[in-house]
Amino acid sequence: MRRKSNLASFLPCFAAALVAWAAPGSAQVADAHALQPLFASDQAIDLRLELPFAAVTRGGNTDYQPARLAYALPSGETIATDLRVRERGKSRRVACSFPPLLLNFRTGTLRGTLLEGQNRLKLVTHCEPREANAQFVHLEYLAYRVLNLVTDTSLRVRPVNVTYFDRDRGREIARGPGILLEDETSFAARSELASIDDERVERARYDAAALALVETFEYFIGNTDWSALAGPAGSKCCHNVVPLARADGVLLPIIYDFDASGIVDPPYALPDQRLRITSVRTRVYRGPCRDLAALRATFAPFEEKRAQIRELYEQYAPLAPKSRDKALAYIDDFYAVLADPKNVERAFRFSCAK
Repeated sequence: MRRKSNLASFLPCFAAALVAWAAPGSAQVADAHALQPLFASDQAIDLRLELPFAAVTRGGNTDYQPARLAYALPSGETIATDLRVRERGKSRRVACSFPPLLLNFRTGTLRGTLLEGQNRLKLVTHCEPREANAQFVHLEYLAYRVLNLVTDTSLRVRPVNVTYFDRDRGREIARGPGILLEDETSFAARSELASIDDERVERARYDAAALALVETFEYFIGNTDWSALAGPAGSKCCHNVVPLARADGVLLPIIYDFDASGIVDPPYALPDQRLRITSVRTRVYRGPCRDLAALRATFAPFEEKRAQIRELYEQYAPLAPKSRDKALAYIDDFYAVLADPKNVERAFRFSCAK
Protein backbone atom coordinates (compact mmCIF):
# COMPACT_ATOMS: atom_id res chain seq x y z
CA MET A 1 0.00 0.00 0.00
CA ARG A 2 1.19 3.50 -0.63
CA ARG A 3 0.05 6.95 0.43
CA LYS A 4 -0.23 9.81 -1.90
CA SER A 5 -1.36 13.30 -1.29
CA ASN A 6 -4.49 14.69 -1.98
CA LEU A 7 -42.78 -24.73 28.61
CA ALA A 8 -42.97 -24.18 32.22
CA SER A 9 -39.52 -24.96 33.56
CA PHE A 10 -38.00 -24.46 30.15
CA LEU A 11 -39.49 -21.05 29.47
CA PRO A 12 -37.71 -19.05 32.19
CA CYS A 13 -34.42 -20.60 31.10
CA PHE A 14 -35.20 -19.98 27.45
CA ALA A 15 -36.11 -16.35 28.11
CA ALA A 16 -33.01 -15.77 30.19
CA ALA A 17 -30.85 -17.38 27.55
CA LEU A 18 -32.38 -15.26 24.82
CA VAL A 19 -31.83 -12.03 26.71
CA ALA A 20 -28.26 -13.00 27.53
CA TRP A 21 -27.57 -14.00 23.92
CA ALA A 22 -29.12 -10.91 22.39
CA ALA A 23 -27.85 -8.32 24.84
CA PRO A 24 -24.87 -6.19 23.86
CA GLY A 25 -21.74 -7.39 25.59
CA SER A 26 -23.06 -10.95 25.71
CA ALA A 27 -20.55 -13.62 26.61
CA GLN A 28 -21.54 -15.41 23.38
CA VAL A 29 -19.24 -13.14 21.39
CA ALA A 30 -16.36 -10.80 21.97
CA ASP A 31 -17.10 -7.25 23.07
CA ALA A 32 -17.47 -4.48 20.51
CA HIS A 33 -13.95 -3.20 21.21
CA ALA A 34 -12.68 -6.20 19.23
CA LEU A 35 -14.15 -4.74 16.04
CA GLN A 36 -11.63 -3.95 13.35
CA PRO A 37 -11.14 -0.27 12.40
CA LEU A 38 -13.28 -0.55 9.27
CA PHE A 39 -16.35 -1.51 11.29
CA ALA A 40 -15.83 0.79 14.27
CA SER A 41 -17.84 3.58 12.60
CA ASP A 42 -21.06 3.91 10.62
CA GLN A 43 -19.89 6.90 8.58
CA ALA A 44 -19.96 6.28 4.85
CA ILE A 45 -16.62 6.02 3.04
CA ASP A 46 -15.95 7.23 -0.51
CA LEU A 47 -14.11 4.56 -2.50
CA ARG A 48 -12.65 4.38 -6.00
CA LEU A 49 -12.36 0.87 -7.44
CA GLU A 50 -10.34 0.36 -10.62
CA LEU A 51 -10.97 -3.03 -12.23
CA PRO A 52 -11.22 -4.79 -15.62
CA PHE A 53 -15.00 -4.79 -15.55
CA ALA A 54 -15.68 -7.12 -18.47
CA ALA A 55 -13.27 -9.75 -17.16
CA VAL A 56 -14.77 -9.60 -13.67
CA THR A 57 -18.37 -9.79 -14.82
CA ARG A 58 -17.96 -12.38 -17.58
CA GLY A 59 -20.77 -14.89 -17.04
CA GLY A 60 -19.88 -17.56 -14.52
CA ASN A 61 -16.31 -16.33 -14.11
CA THR A 62 -15.07 -16.84 -10.56
CA ASP A 63 -11.41 -16.08 -11.24
CA TYR A 64 -9.89 -13.18 -9.38
CA GLN A 65 -8.80 -10.17 -11.42
CA PRO A 66 -6.22 -7.54 -10.41
CA ALA A 67 -7.71 -4.27 -9.19
CA ARG A 68 -6.91 -1.18 -7.18
CA LEU A 69 -8.88 0.44 -4.39
CA ALA A 70 -8.46 3.97 -3.08
CA TYR A 71 -10.14 6.07 -0.40
CA ALA A 72 -9.57 9.53 0.99
CA LEU A 73 -8.63 10.38 4.56
CA PRO A 74 -10.23 13.37 6.35
CA SER A 75 -6.88 15.14 5.90
CA GLY A 76 -7.24 14.96 2.13
CA GLU A 77 -4.61 12.26 1.67
CA THR A 78 -5.53 9.26 -0.44
CA ILE A 79 -4.79 5.68 0.53
CA ALA A 80 -4.50 3.23 -2.37
CA THR A 81 -3.89 -0.50 -2.36
CA ASP A 82 -3.71 -3.29 -4.90
CA LEU A 83 -6.10 -6.20 -4.48
CA ARG A 84 -7.91 -8.93 -6.39
CA VAL A 85 -11.61 -8.85 -7.26
CA ARG A 86 -14.16 -11.35 -8.52
CA GLU A 87 -17.91 -11.43 -8.82
CA ARG A 88 -20.00 -13.41 -6.37
CA GLY A 89 -23.62 -14.35 -5.82
CA LYS A 90 -25.91 -16.41 -8.02
CA SER A 91 -29.33 -14.92 -8.73
CA ARG A 92 -27.98 -11.41 -9.18
CA ARG A 93 -25.54 -12.55 -11.86
CA VAL A 94 -28.60 -13.16 -14.03
CA ALA A 95 -30.85 -10.35 -12.81
CA CYS A 96 -28.37 -7.48 -12.60
CA SER A 97 -25.86 -5.77 -14.85
CA PHE A 98 -23.77 -4.93 -11.79
CA PRO A 99 -22.95 -8.01 -9.68
CA PRO A 100 -21.89 -8.07 -6.04
CA LEU A 101 -18.14 -8.41 -5.64
CA LEU A 102 -15.62 -10.19 -3.45
CA LEU A 103 -12.54 -8.16 -2.55
CA ASN A 104 -9.35 -10.00 -1.66
CA PHE A 105 -6.58 -7.96 -0.02
CA ARG A 106 -2.91 -8.50 0.70
CA THR A 107 -3.17 -8.25 4.45
CA GLY A 108 0.47 -7.43 5.04
CA THR A 109 0.13 -4.11 3.23
CA LEU A 110 -2.79 -2.81 5.28
CA ARG A 111 -1.19 -2.31 8.70
CA GLY A 112 -2.01 1.07 10.22
CA THR A 113 -4.84 1.80 7.77
CA LEU A 114 -8.62 1.71 7.91
CA LEU A 115 -8.46 -1.69 6.22
CA GLU A 116 -6.09 -3.24 8.75
CA GLY A 117 -7.04 -6.82 9.55
CA GLN A 118 -9.05 -7.35 6.38
CA ASN A 119 -8.43 -10.25 4.05
CA ARG A 120 -11.67 -10.80 2.19
CA LEU A 121 -14.65 -8.46 2.09
CA LYS A 122 -17.99 -8.84 0.38
CA LEU A 123 -19.05 -5.69 -1.43
CA VAL A 124 -22.80 -5.36 -1.89
CA THR A 125 -23.36 -3.26 -5.00
CA HIS A 126 -26.27 -1.59 -6.75
CA CYS A 127 -27.98 -3.93 -9.20
CA GLU A 128 -28.48 -1.30 -11.89
CA PRO A 129 -27.22 2.29 -12.18
CA ARG A 130 -30.52 3.86 -11.22
CA GLU A 131 -31.57 5.72 -8.08
CA ALA A 132 -34.22 3.13 -7.21
CA ASN A 133 -31.48 0.52 -7.05
CA ALA A 134 -29.48 2.74 -4.74
CA GLN A 135 -32.42 2.72 -2.35
CA PHE A 136 -32.38 -1.09 -2.27
CA VAL A 137 -28.76 -0.98 -1.09
CA HIS A 138 -29.65 1.50 1.66
CA LEU A 139 -32.55 -0.68 2.79
CA GLU A 140 -30.38 -3.80 2.96
CA TYR A 141 -27.76 -1.87 4.92
CA LEU A 142 -30.39 -0.83 7.46
CA ALA A 143 -31.54 -4.45 7.80
CA TYR A 144 -28.01 -5.33 8.92
CA ARG A 145 -28.05 -2.41 11.34
CA VAL A 146 -31.31 -3.66 12.87
CA LEU A 147 -29.73 -7.08 13.31
CA ASN A 148 -26.75 -5.46 15.05
CA LEU A 149 -29.20 -3.74 17.38
CA VAL A 150 -30.95 -6.90 18.51
CA THR A 151 -27.84 -9.10 18.79
CA ASP A 152 -24.08 -8.78 18.89
CA THR A 153 -23.87 -12.18 17.21
CA SER A 154 -24.05 -10.62 13.77
CA LEU A 155 -21.77 -9.45 11.01
CA ARG A 156 -20.86 -5.78 10.95
CA VAL A 157 -21.32 -3.52 7.95
CA ARG A 158 -19.93 -0.23 6.66
CA PRO A 159 -21.71 1.96 4.09
CA VAL A 160 -19.64 3.10 1.14
CA ASN A 161 -20.04 5.25 -1.95
CA VAL A 162 -18.13 3.67 -4.81
CA THR A 163 -16.82 5.11 -8.05
CA TYR A 164 -16.10 2.28 -10.49
CA PHE A 165 -13.36 2.84 -13.07
CA ASP A 166 -13.02 0.36 -15.92
CA ARG A 167 -9.34 -0.13 -16.67
CA ASP A 168 -9.99 -1.60 -20.11
CA ARG A 169 -12.09 1.30 -21.32
CA GLY A 170 -10.08 3.86 -19.39
CA ARG A 171 -13.09 5.63 -17.94
CA GLU A 172 -15.49 5.81 -15.05
CA ILE A 173 -18.47 3.53 -15.65
CA ALA A 174 -20.67 3.92 -12.58
CA ARG A 175 -21.13 5.42 -9.16
CA GLY A 176 -23.32 3.96 -6.48
CA PRO A 177 -23.76 3.09 -2.83
CA GLY A 178 -22.49 -0.17 -1.47
CA ILE A 179 -22.03 -2.16 1.71
CA LEU A 180 -18.81 -3.67 2.96
CA LEU A 181 -19.72 -6.79 4.91
CA GLU A 182 -17.53 -8.26 7.62
CA ASP A 183 -16.06 -11.59 6.56
CA GLU A 184 -17.40 -14.53 8.55
CA THR A 185 -13.86 -15.78 9.14
CA SER A 186 -12.91 -12.47 10.76
CA PHE A 187 -16.12 -12.54 12.79
CA ALA A 188 -15.36 -16.08 13.96
CA ALA A 189 -11.85 -15.07 15.04
CA ARG A 190 -12.96 -12.06 17.08
CA SER A 191 -15.85 -14.03 18.55
CA GLU A 192 -13.77 -17.12 19.41
CA LEU A 193 -15.94 -19.36 17.26
CA ALA A 194 -14.97 -22.12 14.85
CA SER A 195 -16.23 -23.01 11.39
CA ILE A 196 -17.65 -26.44 10.53
CA ASP A 197 -17.67 -28.42 7.28
CA ASP A 198 -21.00 -30.27 7.60
CA GLU A 199 -23.38 -30.35 4.64
CA ARG A 200 -26.42 -30.58 6.93
CA VAL A 201 -27.01 -29.45 10.51
CA GLU A 202 -29.66 -30.71 12.90
CA ARG A 203 -31.69 -28.00 14.60
CA ALA A 204 -30.82 -29.45 18.02
CA ARG A 205 -27.16 -28.55 17.52
CA TYR A 206 -27.92 -24.82 17.57
CA ASP A 207 -28.20 -22.58 20.58
CA ALA A 208 -32.00 -22.54 20.87
CA ALA A 209 -32.28 -18.85 21.76
CA ALA A 210 -29.89 -17.79 19.01
CA LEU A 211 -31.76 -19.70 16.34
CA ALA A 212 -35.12 -18.43 17.62
CA LEU A 213 -33.97 -14.84 17.29
CA VAL A 214 -32.70 -15.43 13.76
CA GLU A 215 -36.03 -16.98 12.76
CA THR A 216 -37.86 -13.97 14.17
CA PHE A 217 -35.52 -11.50 12.49
CA GLU A 218 -35.99 -13.18 9.12
CA TYR A 219 -39.74 -12.87 9.66
CA PHE A 220 -39.27 -9.23 10.68
CA ILE A 221 -37.60 -8.34 7.38
CA GLY A 222 -39.77 -10.70 5.34
CA ASN A 223 -36.94 -12.95 4.19
CA THR A 224 -37.47 -16.58 3.17
CA ASP A 225 -34.25 -16.94 1.17
CA TRP A 226 -32.29 -18.77 3.86
CA SER A 227 -31.81 -22.08 5.63
CA ALA A 228 -29.90 -22.86 8.81
CA LEU A 229 -30.15 -26.62 8.22
CA ALA A 230 -28.81 -27.25 4.71
CA GLY A 231 -27.42 -25.61 1.61
CA PRO A 232 -27.25 -26.59 -2.05
CA ALA A 233 -26.46 -30.25 -2.66
CA GLY A 234 -22.77 -31.00 -2.33
CA SER A 235 -21.90 -27.77 -0.55
CA LYS A 236 -21.23 -26.82 3.04
CA CYS A 237 -24.20 -25.92 5.18
CA CYS A 238 -26.08 -23.65 4.89
CA HIS A 239 -27.96 -21.15 2.69
CA ASN A 240 -27.24 -17.52 3.59
CA VAL A 241 -26.38 -18.79 7.06
CA VAL A 242 -22.94 -19.66 8.40
CA PRO A 243 -23.06 -22.02 11.41
CA LEU A 244 -20.17 -21.32 13.79
CA ALA A 245 -19.31 -23.46 16.80
CA ARG A 246 -18.65 -22.29 20.35
CA ALA A 247 -16.02 -24.03 22.45
CA ASP A 248 -18.72 -26.35 23.82
CA GLY A 249 -19.69 -27.42 20.29
CA VAL A 250 -23.04 -25.60 20.28
CA LEU A 251 -23.67 -23.73 17.03
CA LEU A 252 -24.61 -20.11 16.44
CA PRO A 253 -26.29 -19.10 13.15
CA ILE A 254 -24.62 -16.12 11.43
CA ILE A 255 -26.91 -14.72 8.76
CA TYR A 256 -26.40 -12.48 5.73
CA ASP A 257 -27.82 -11.53 2.31
CA PHE A 258 -31.10 -9.71 2.88
CA ASP A 259 -31.62 -8.16 -0.55
CA ALA A 260 -34.44 -10.58 -1.46
CA SER A 261 -36.45 -9.66 1.64
CA GLY A 262 -39.78 -7.90 1.77
CA ILE A 263 -38.39 -4.84 3.51
CA VAL A 264 -35.97 -4.30 0.59
CA ASP A 265 -38.32 -5.57 -2.14
CA PRO A 266 -36.20 -5.22 -5.29
CA PRO A 267 -37.84 -6.16 -8.61
CA TYR A 268 -35.60 -9.20 -9.09
CA ALA A 269 -36.64 -10.77 -5.76
CA LEU A 270 -39.08 -13.60 -6.45
CA PRO A 271 -40.99 -15.56 -3.80
CA ASP A 272 -40.26 -19.23 -3.23
CA GLN A 273 -43.04 -21.08 -5.05
CA ARG A 274 -42.99 -23.84 -2.42
CA LEU A 275 -44.27 -21.33 0.13
CA ARG A 276 -47.36 -20.46 -1.91
CA ILE A 277 -46.90 -16.73 -1.67
CA THR A 278 -47.04 -14.28 -4.56
CA SER A 279 -44.82 -11.53 -3.17
CA VAL A 280 -41.68 -11.34 -1.05
CA ARG A 281 -43.57 -8.70 0.96
CA THR A 282 -45.66 -11.53 2.42
CA ARG A 283 -44.04 -12.60 5.68
CA VAL A 284 -43.67 -16.32 6.37
CA TYR A 285 -42.40 -17.64 9.70
CA ARG A 286 -40.08 -20.57 9.03
CA GLY A 287 -39.26 -21.60 12.58
CA PRO A 288 -40.59 -24.49 14.65
CA CYS A 289 -43.83 -24.39 16.60
CA ARG A 290 -43.47 -22.71 19.99
CA ASP A 291 -46.07 -21.85 22.58
CA LEU A 292 -47.01 -18.23 23.06
CA ALA A 293 -44.85 -17.70 26.14
CA ALA A 294 -41.75 -18.93 24.31
CA LEU A 295 -42.58 -16.71 21.36
CA ARG A 296 -42.92 -13.70 23.65
CA ALA A 297 -39.44 -14.34 24.96
CA THR A 298 -38.19 -14.38 21.38
CA PHE A 299 -39.96 -11.12 20.59
CA ALA A 300 -38.46 -9.28 23.58
CA PRO A 301 -35.30 -7.91 21.87
CA PHE A 302 -37.38 -6.49 19.03
CA GLU A 303 -39.84 -4.85 21.41
CA GLU A 304 -37.03 -3.41 23.53
CA LYS A 305 -35.31 -1.93 20.49
CA ARG A 306 -38.45 -0.71 18.70
CA ALA A 307 -37.73 2.99 19.15
CA GLN A 308 -34.11 2.61 18.07
CA ILE A 309 -35.10 0.59 15.02
CA ARG A 310 -37.52 3.27 13.94
CA GLU A 311 -34.90 5.93 14.56
CA LEU A 312 -32.47 4.14 12.25
CA TYR A 313 -34.84 4.55 9.32
CA GLU A 314 -35.98 8.04 10.23
CA GLN A 315 -32.47 9.44 10.54
CA TYR A 316 -30.63 7.67 7.73
CA ALA A 317 -30.21 10.56 5.30
CA PRO A 318 -29.57 8.59 2.07
CA LEU A 319 -32.96 6.90 2.40
CA ALA A 320 -35.54 8.64 0.20
CA PRO A 321 -38.84 9.64 1.87
CA LYS A 322 -40.83 7.15 -0.21
CA SER A 323 -38.48 4.29 0.70
CA ARG A 324 -38.47 5.35 4.35
CA ASP A 325 -42.27 5.48 4.57
CA LYS A 326 -42.63 2.10 2.87
CA ALA A 327 -40.10 0.48 5.18
CA LEU A 328 -41.60 2.00 8.33
CA ALA A 329 -45.08 0.86 7.31
CA TYR A 330 -43.69 -2.67 6.85
CA ILE A 331 -42.07 -2.50 10.29
CA ASP A 332 -45.28 -1.21 11.84
CA ASP A 333 -47.09 -4.22 10.38
CA PHE A 334 -44.63 -6.50 12.21
CA TYR A 335 -45.31 -4.81 15.54
CA ALA A 336 -49.05 -4.90 14.90
CA VAL A 337 -48.76 -8.70 14.68
CA LEU A 338 -46.84 -8.83 17.97
CA ALA A 339 -49.42 -6.66 19.71
CA ASP A 340 -52.35 -8.99 19.01
CA PRO A 341 -52.34 -12.57 20.40
CA LYS A 342 -54.64 -13.69 17.59
CA ASN A 343 -52.23 -12.32 14.99
CA VAL A 344 -49.31 -14.00 16.75
CA GLU A 345 -51.20 -17.28 16.73
CA ARG A 346 -51.97 -16.92 13.04
CA ALA A 347 -48.50 -15.80 11.95
CA PHE A 348 -46.26 -17.94 14.16
CA ARG A 349 -48.29 -21.08 14.94
CA PHE A 350 -50.47 -21.84 11.92
CA SER A 351 -47.52 -22.05 9.51
CA CYS A 352 -44.77 -23.17 11.87
CA ALA A 353 -42.59 -26.21 11.18
CA LYS A 354 -44.22 -29.14 12.98
